[in-house]
Amino acid sequence: MLNRYDRQERVTVIGRDGQRRINAATILIVGVGALGSYAAEQLVRAGVGHLILVDPDTVSLTNLQRQALFTEADVHNQALKVDAAKSHLQAINHHVEITTYPAALDGDLLQSLTFDLVLDCLDNYGTRILINRAALVERFDYIFASCAGTFGTVMPIRAWQHACLNCVYPNLEALQQTDCDLIGVNTALISIIAGLQVSLALHYLVAPTSVNFEQLTTIDNWQLSQQTFHVHKNSNCPTCQRTDWDLTTAPITNPVQVLCGTATYQARLPQKPDLAAITDWLLDRQFGIKSYASFISFKWEERPISIFKNGKVMLYNIPDLDAATAMFNRLQLHLKSVLEVPIK
Repeated sequence: MLNRYDRQERVTVIGRDGQRRINAATILIVGVGALGSYAAEQLVRAGVGHLILVDPDTVSLTNLQRQALFTEADVHNQALKVDAAKSHLQAINHHVEITTYPAALDGDLLQSLTFDLVLDCLDNYGTRILINRAALVERFDYIFASCAGTFGTVMPIRAWQHACLNCVYPNLEALQQTDCDLIGVNTALISIIAGLQVSLALHYLVAPTSVNFEQLTTIDNWQLSQQTFHVHKNSNCPTCQRTDWDLTTAPITNPVQVLCGTATYQARLPQKPDLAAITDWLLDRQFGIKSYASFISFKWEERPISIFKNGKVMLYNIPDLDAATAMFNRLQLHLKSVLEVPIK
């Protein structure tokens, strides 16, 4: 019988033992856009046993320039990125278990998951700050990667022993204010940076003690230049000085909020919903519904909606805040009788 990982096992630093470690691993990918879609495909081909995909967005036409997994059919179907990614990835390797969360990462979700490594494939620093703090508090390792224009950066991070992301970027809080800046990215850069990120991930899974957590690598794919920097832990880092960060979800002051750079909106119900009761209500009215461990997904007024057991609601492909707010209000009104039933 042919071994699909034969060529990878022939690599001396991996071998059969390394491949077994890869096959047994669980990796959380936060952000299934440009970097995340490339990284997910390479990890599935490499045989990682379980991928957890977290992304709140749907596939749009402008994604296709740089997000390798998606197709025009996904755009036409207004597919959730995590759902489209799962479908394409399982067509590549059906042995890999894939768990999806069509939501923005928050502290509640992060603390509920079990994984061996996190890949930060995000395009916003707000969530990156959460991951960085959580890595310090919960003592997990992650691999940071970013792309902008023709310039990309990769670094493995073990925050409680070595430099955290705030040590690397002392102005990390200020960078959060630039989340909505869209400066573009060169198509070819994505696969280069994702390849380096996956290389580090496989290295970590096979031989974690030899990973250099103090090396930052930068690439300019227009000038074809590469640099590496040795980064030490900053004794005055405002993040590293604390290990008591509150990772729980901050209360939402506005009932509906846009997720930066997307047509996706987040809201929260006034109480934790009974997902089983909502599912029955929707099925009685002939709604198509998908049920998962922590949320349900369905179409409402031809728009995808996800309701999570913690009360979070995601509304996708909405043109503006007013339309999202009106839809959320209509949804609550229709589900009023179900939402008012106490959870047993």
